[in-house]
Amino acid sequence: MTREGTLIGDRYRLLGRAGHGTVHARDERLDRIVAVKPLFDEPPTAPAIPAPRAATSAAICDVVDEDSTTYLVLEYPGARTLTELLEEHGTLAPGLVARFGAQLAAALAAAHDEGVLHGAVDPDHVVISTAGHAGIVAGSGARAYLAPEVLDGGFPDFPSDVFSLGATLYAALEGHPPYDGGLINPRTEGPVTDAMLRLLHPYPTARPTMAAAEELLSVLLSGTDGGAKRAGAGDYRCV
Repeated sequence: MTREGTLIGDRYRLLGRAGHGTVHARDERLDRIVAVKPLFDEPPTAPAIPAPRAATSAAICDVVDEDSTTYLVLEYPGARTLTELLEEHGTLAPGLVARFGAQLAAALAAAHDEGVLHGAVDPDHVVISTAGHAGIVAGSGARAYLAPEVLDGGFPDFPSDVFSLGATLYAALEGHPPYDGGLINPRTEGPVTDAMLRLLHPYPTARPTMAAAEELLSVLLSGTDGGAKRAGAGDYRCV
């Protein structure tokens, strides 16, 4: 399979392997997430994560010929919480985590600009739409994703939202929350992990602001202008 970050068909930016010969990709024309799979399977390799549930039965959106290989572009699964995705897949590809993280940071930064603290950022309250966009809903935060200063009895503040976002991204990359009596060293390496760890700094004043976190994650998105705040295209049908 063509490597992560490659643009195929002048349209689909590969984000990371999704297992069973498929990869997550961003449709740069419609700003959505799709699954890409070779028409003729390549020799089996150890998958980074399992394939999306609908990857083998989803509607075909496009057929692309690239470097002597024909790829099927498949519709991404329907809207689910991040918890549901992780229960099914275990982890997500780093490129996808960076994209979802940038979108969540953009929404939370806008709330912070208005003086609104979320206070419950965790996988249960992150919803991934049918178009592959991450959003955040209100609720009570899970203890495993709360900042250390909050667990110690302090009042939540904007830096604690930053920590909770980092903890949520950690779960997406690693498959479990970041703390078990202390920070669990991540197995993954790379710029997405490095950015995530900056959000998880134990000292609130040493964490980036949410706006800075958005920028930090957005610059990791290959081939984009960091457009986490862009409105999605109005038509997400297979075309």
